[in-house]
Amino acid sequence: MTDRSTDRSDASGPPTPEGRGAEPVPALPDFTAGARDAGRDGPGGPAGRDDTGGHDDPGARSDAGRGPLLALLLGGGALLVAVVAVVALVLSLTVFRSAEDAPDDEGGTAAATEEPERERRSEYVPTQEQSDEGEGESESVLAEQPSVDCTVRENVVESEQVEGAVRGGGLEFPQPEGWEVGSDWSGADAYLSDQSFAHQAVESGWFAVSGVGAVEFPQEEGGYPGAEEAARAIFQCALTRDSAEELYDDPAEMRDHRDEAFTVDGHPAWIVSADVQISDLALLHTTDAWRLVVIVVDTPEGPAAFDGGAALGHEQQVADLDAMLEGLRVL
Repeated sequence: MTDRSTDRSDASGPPTPEGRGAEPVPALPDFTAGARDAGRDGPGGPAGRDDTGGHDDPGARSDAGRGPLLALLLGGGALLVAVVAVVALVLSLTVFRSAEDAPDDEGGTAAATEEPERERRSEYVPTQEQSDEGEGESESVLAEQPSVDCTVRENVVESEQVEGAVRGGGLEFPQPEGWEVGSDWSGADAYLSDQSFAHQAVESGWFAVSGVGAVEFPQEEGGYPGAEEAARAIFQCALTRDSAEELYDDPAEMRDHRDEAFTVDGHPAWIVSADVQISDLALLHTTDAWRLVVIVVDTPEGPAAFDGGAALGHEQQVADLDAMLEGLRVL
């Protein structure tokens, strides 16, 4: 290797402005070689750089960059951990919270519906058996005993009959298919005259019978009491007549009892109806209740009444009774 300090000692100075060479300038001593040798040989010397502009020592450069690189890696790792922690926190506050607050099928949120559920626990909740009973059947009541004499009048038919209808007392209803007319069932109804009927067999000698006629209360009983009291009296008497003792308990048990003002063909009226439970002693097999309907109408010719019924369980018969009521009109 050539000693750079020896070469520089023989060099001439730079040219002067006049172009002439200047006096030789004494060369400064070169200490760089000694400094480099000392930096390389010293056991604990720092890794320096050549002040004269020479290339860095590769070994010194690798030792000098290892420390900052390690610090950079450690700092980057810590930053990555911090970023992961922040992302996890954001997910926990958004995704998981959103899942808890997601709307349920009824449009509310799960968190919002939990509180009302806790509040409803204090309310009374019926059992399935009680719910079915409340939805399918009304509460039963016992029929009241009549407060009148239940006088049965002699039936004198005065109304002219026409085909396809039943007439009496100024009222008319359509004759359903399968129902017969022409028989006199008047001995069963109190306070009625000029009656005509339609009937249909049920079973074991029992018949469903519907009729219309004029309402007549004897003067010794106070005369006609009005549609409301007359309808109640006729209904109560129907449950206590001799034939009824074979069919109903005493007192009779009723469901879906109805007792209210009514209108027939634009005329004021009163209706009393109920589903009356049949006694076990009656030995009927196709029905367990009889639907009875009494309607008293104040017609221009005087009070008149519809008195009819049908056996529950005989769907067509019940539908026919409904058709009679819908077609009931004032003559």
